[in-house]
Amino acid sequence: MIIRGLKSGTAIAAILAIVTAPTFAQDDQGGLRIQLGVQQGFGYGDNLALGVPGSVTNPEEGSSALSTSSFALQLESITRTQEFRLQTGGSLRYGHLPEGSTQSTGFVDPFVSLYYKREGAASRFTFDARLSETSISQAAPLWEFSDEDGLIAPPADLGQLTGTGTRQGYAVRTELETGIDSPIGFRLGLRAEGADYEDATSTSLTPYDRYTVTGSTYFRFNEITSAVLDLRYSHYSNDSGDPDRETKTAEVGFDRDLASGGTLSARIGYTQTDQGDLLLGSEADGVTGRLGYSQPLLNGSLGATYGRTRDSDGEIDNVMLSRRLELPLGRVDVRLGATSLYGASPELVGGLGYNGSTRTGGYSVRLDRTVTSDSNDESRFTTLFSAQYSQDLTAYSSFVASLSYYQLDETSLENGVEQTNLRLGYQYELTQDWSLNSGISLRSRDEDNVGKADSQEVYLNIARKFDLN
Repeated sequence: MIIRGLKSGTAIAAILAIVTAPTFAQDDQGGLRIQLGVQQGFGYGDNLALGVPGSVTNPEEGSSALSTSSFALQLESITRTQEFRLQTGGSLRYGHLPEGSTQSTGFVDPFVSLYYKREGAASRFTFDARLSETSISQAAPLWEFSDEDGLIAPPADLGQLTGTGTRQGYAVRTELETGIDSPIGFRLGLRAEGADYEDATSTSLTPYDRYTVTGSTYFRFNEITSAVLDLRYSHYSNDSGDPDRETKTAEVGFDRDLASGGTLSARIGYTQTDQGDLLLGSEADGVTGRLGYSQPLLNGSLGATYGRTRDSDGEIDNVMLSRRLELPLGRVDVRLGATSLYGASPELVGGLGYNGSTRTGGYSVRLDRTVTSDSNDESRFTTLFSAQYSQDLTAYSSFVASLSYYQLDETSLENGVEQTNLRLGYQYELTQDWSLNSGISLRSRDEDNVGKADSQEVYLNIARKFDLN
């Protein structure tokens, strides 16, 4: 599923957490449930746009006092074979802004998302799409990009979001699988994302679009062995005037279930890249493939993978070992490996995830070191850290803390970037439907050759959820 906002200080993410929290038992009758969440927030802070002291294009700002009224509407229907969810909302923001500020006011942060999933006897279909408009200066912390498995997947342009203006983004993912457990099966998929910018003060923001189409055919010889043909096409374009980039991949291989309960899979193929009329050279085209093994255990699972992919700059090799450990009060995920970009010396990559709960609270920690593709379609080593903690103080109140750290390594074309978010809050259930959330938010952004910016804000939010059935 495309990442949704989790509980946080941003108005839309907070209001989504309210409408998605269950208030009554789920059933499978398929009736349409309608929920409305409203929130009134007040905030006072310094340098909310994360302006850099001494900068001409993005100067440091003074104090802001803002009132934000937000709403989110959710329509949901769940049965044994299908799931439907539609969400939409936005905010009204007004208040005092420092002189020269270009912070957006009025109706801001509109969004709409649609999720649909249907399962048949031998088929499965999912569709997930989201359109949103957000303030560039209010880039969300990493914990708002965690999925249901705790994995962090921020948008490709997160590291470039600086200055002020408006970001209009979209993300789509859909997949159709037929012939499940049949002698011949097919799986088709599409992933697309992109962003456009209005009134942006930063010259480093370039509108971009990226999509990938995949197709797989499964020839199942028996219940445990399948031959597989994978086809993949990727396309990237932006408004900088650079030629569009295309990547075409064809791979063949097999999937096999082992007697031990594990799974072995292998692929080998060829990738061809194209960038308009530019001659990319032999490094861009070549052999690709992957080999993977996974084994379920009584207390979790273990796995090992090796893969080689290619983009317009050359080959990317990655080897990874993984272990999942299920504990009585939580789960630990560990990954450790190495990645080589374009023939350079391998660098350490991996991750650590830990989720747990106590009688009076809960916590989650996620650390990842990986290679991501930014909004300029450049592969970069990226470090992501997110931690959240909650502790009940009474039957109706709790203390919450969230911390995130995001680092993009420097390349020959892009500056290195570090972003940090820290939020400490107090939550109180006024009634069964009303809640209060207050606290302090500290943010910083440090970009090589640009400078460091800091921002502090205190906030108070009052929210209510309505069941409209």
